[in-house]
Amino acid sequence: MDVKKEKLEIIALVGPESTGKTTLSEQLAAHYGGSFVPEFAREFLEERNGKYSQADLPTIAKGQLNLESQTIAKDAKPVFCDTDVVVVIVWHEFKYGEQSAELEALFKLQPERKYLLTYPDLPWQDDPLRENPKDLNAIFELYVSTLNRLGVDYSIVNGNGSNRLKNAIAALTD
Repeated sequence: MDVKKEKLEIIALVGPESTGKTTLSEQLAAHYGGSFVPEFAREFLEERNGKYSQADLPTIAKGQLNLESQTIAKDAKPVFCDTDVVVVIVWHEFKYGEQSAELEALFKLQPERKYLLTYPDLPWQDDPLRENPKDLNAIFELYVSTLNRLGVDYSIVNGNGSNRLKNAIAALTD
């Protein structure tokens, strides 16, 4: 049984680096005939040769919110987001060791959504913008605690290849 498109509005994929968020969000958008929202941080960081500071993180979160808003307003639903403000919240806490009230306030501006948390069971893919190949499990646990603290609806998605997509679809069908 496949979930009815009308029940799904916004789905955000979150998780550690190199866990297939982009691929999976694109696959899900194609499967459901929905829209895909790319990761704003990638464009932001590419323009700056990967350099950023703690002060840039709210700008990145706002850029992501803007991309989402544009897509939600004009494109087909459901909308699959290759990251959202939760990623920036976790990124901030992991890298700088503290929570950010400003990022938490931006999180509250997002429309309600379902989260798919990608498990770090895929082979690491090198990318000049990725920083933490040895910390994926610790980052994953920080995602779990953050999503629980924020009180959002989420499912963990694991598996390789087509199994990952099947598991994501199953999580959205429940």
